[in-house]
Amino acid sequence: MNPERRFLALLTIALSSLCAAPVPAASDAVEKPEDSSQPGDTLRELPPLPRAPAVELDKPDASTLEDLDEKLAKLGAAEREARENAARELLEVEPRYVPAIAFRIGGLADRANKQAMKDLLEKIRTKARDAERARLRAAGDDSEVETPDYLTMVAAHPITDKETYRDLIQILGMSRMLVKIGSVEAVRVLLEVYVRFGEFLRVDTQLQLERLGDKAVPALIEAQRHPAEKIVRWAKRQLDMLGRAVPSEAIQTQDHQVLADVLVAYGRIRNPDATRIIVSFANSERAVVREAARQAIALMGEVATWQLRDSYEDVVGKKPPRDWSWERTARELFREFDRARDAAVAEAFEAGRAAQKQGDLDVMRRAWNELLARDPDPERREEMAQGYLAFAERYFEERPADAREALVRARRLNENPEKAPEIESLLLTERAAQRAREGIADLTLVRRALELSPSNRRAQALLERLNRGEPDEATQRTRWLASGALALIAFAGLGVLLFRRKSPEPLPGPDTPEPEPKPNEGEPPAAEHSADARDSA
Repeated sequence: MNPERRFLALLTIALSSLCAAPVPAASDAVEKPEDSSQPGDTLRELPPLPRAPAVELDKPDASTLEDLDEKLAKLGAAEREARENAARELLEVEPRYVPAIAFRIGGLADRANKQAMKDLLEKIRTKARDAERARLRAAGDDSEVETPDYLTMVAAHPITDKETYRDLIQILGMSRMLVKIGSVEAVRVLLEVYVRFGEFLRVDTQLQLERLGDKAVPALIEAQRHPAEKIVRWAKRQLDMLGRAVPSEAIQTQDHQVLADVLVAYGRIRNPDATRIIVSFANSERAVVREAARQAIALMGEVATWQLRDSYEDVVGKKPPRDWSWERTARELFREFDRARDAAVAEAFEAGRAAQKQGDLDVMRRAWNELLARDPDPERREEMAQGYLAFAERYFEERPADAREALVRARRLNENPEKAPEIESLLLTERAAQRAREGIADLTLVRRALELSPSNRRAQALLERLNRGEPDEATQRTRWLASGALALIAFAGLGVLLFRRKSPEPLPGPDTPEPEPKPNEGEPPAAEHSADARDSA
């Protein structure tokens, strides 16, 4: 056979055999990965990494800007009393003002004459110090003069017809508003006062940071990555002065929100020295701290790789696969954390429900309080709300503080719209009862409670008692006890006065020496001698 034809025949046979081979099923075409390190569905089932809140502020709304401008305009009033009242009103501020304050500070920094503001502040400061020194010297006091608060000082020396004065007092006023708010967003804007206006407001900014205390720490940590080296050094000095220069010191706070902000701040600057501390809080029982720690890990990225791998080995008992990225390791670790915590939450819920069925509402409350500390947003919310409501109704008079706490939790957990008025009515009743115990008859609270729930028998009884002018039972009992205590004290004092006397001298014994005779002892008095003489005569 021709070689070419032979080759074609063999090729045809080969192609025919390939076409006749069975095609594998779709389920057999791709084998499922046996190792969990393979990407795919396993990775998608892991909990996602939480995103940290943005640093950029929202755009301020027009109404908030108008409110802010109205408050600031009052600071430049001609009357001193009006300016002082305006300074006090600055403390009645809410977090929603932060974007508006940041917007106004930015605009003021762009247009203001900073040198003129500095010169004016120096003049007012010198004048205030001289007046204080003269007052102390007149009183004979040679102690060192302390400069008063800048806002108080500037408000006491008005120059209302100058734009520079208005700019100065408004920037000082906005600084106080930020201190009052005290959030990490507010402190960031407060730091911008020094950044944008320079040295003449540095001392005042430092004094406000001292007033903030631990609340100033997160923003100062973030400032350690400021583009200006001068601000970086200044922020480190402020942290050192607050005793929060290193991560182990910065987390020493009792405020859970401040701790959360500190963890996120270290994540933003990607400080490797804080990695171990941040990972240790990723399984915190406090939800706000746990979420912040995981946000910080997501911000740190690869910097946290080795700490994440070590923590995974400690929790699971084996090292994670080498090909896992930091993100995969973090998500696997968080799943292990959540699995253990979910088991504890389920155990606490069942313990509380069993106690509720047995009628032991106090044990139920303790178990569910522990559950909420681990998981503030549980699945069986409605059932827990009803349990807390039952506890509050049972211990309403006996333990009012615990009943109020239970009602607050029931209100937060409740998902039944029909139960909401009943819970709110009991809360108002408890508040009115507390005021009645303090001697204040607040009928408005009681009437509001009855409007929400006309069947509230406690509110009805309280309203009737307050209308009759009868005192609260607990208050009356306290008065009786106090009266009884005063009576006992009075009788005891009277007894001491009546029966207080010298103790009798001891009878002489055989070993007791006789007392020495006093001068003229045994002789009759002079009057007696004269009487005897008269008798003799």
